[in-house]
Amino acid sequence: MNNFEINLNLYRSFYYVAKYGGFTKASKIAMISQSALSSNIKNLEECLNKKLFDRKVSEVSLTKDGKELFLKVEEVFNILNSSIDKKEINIGCVRFIADNYLDTAIVEFKNQFPNIRLNFDFQNVTELYQLLKKDEIDLIISRYPLFYKFEQYIQVEKIKDVENVFVCSASFYEKEKEKMKSDNYIYPLILPNSSEKRRNIEQYLIDMNIIYNVEVEIPNSNLLRKLIMNNIGIGYINKKSVQQEIDSGIMVELKNFKNLPIDNISIIYNSKKNNKIVASFIEILKNTIRNINN
Repeated sequence: MNNFEINLNLYRSFYYVAKYGGFTKASKIAMISQSALSSNIKNLEECLNKKLFDRKVSEVSLTKDGKELFLKVEEVFNILNSSIDKKEINIGCVRFIADNYLDTAIVEFKNQFPNIRLNFDFQNVTELYQLLKKDEIDLIISRYPLFYKFEQYIQVEKIKDVENVFVCSASFYEKEKEKMKSDNYIYPLILPNSSEKRRNIEQYLIDMNIIYNVEVEIPNSNLLRKLIMNNIGIGYINKKSVQQEIDSGIMVELKNFKNLPIDNISIIYNSKKNNKIVASFIEILKNTIRNINN
């Protein structure tokens, strides 16, 4: 039988089981019963006279023939998906970027596309990347540099440098400023627990021979600001998120930390996909973030 004569639903079932690594998740995503999926896969294997999956108790994996077929089917699905108007965009994002850089982009996008829903997922970049590879999100907005390699079809586009600073409350500074002049001063630091950002700043502290003690590790910039204001220590934070406090004098930027590492806001997406709605959101995002001071 010619492959094109085979019911397209069989290929659809194959695509979802292959993409999501098993029948349970594929069933939920495709909204097809597991028994129907299993029957469709069996029928497709019989029609093609090829074994497409190695089946184990708790998982399935593609055979060599299955991998070759999946590449072809995935390409077709990407073309079909790009020609269909999306009704929603699923976005993975680092929370500090969302808190400080996304409001203008979201407003502008919704003004242009009022019927498109935006869904945000806040997790660490490693988890978000797994979701991107599984096609469960459309793009990631993250900080850069990232310390792992991406597949060739994953596009990483840097859009804006982001300045970080060490700050403390004005009262903490008045209490500690004379001690800070000593080469033996132990800086009580509040540091991010993000692996990428943490790796950068710890290497900087080592290179600069700065003695420090980590008082608190924290992922949330809003809580970090509160701890700084309550004199828990000196926080390492995105400057834009505390610029108002610095300008008003309730926080002090420590100038003795020179040439701090620069982060970069980046967009990560699947370059094989060409959906116009997602592309429009990315373009608006790039333009609005680049126009933000700091």
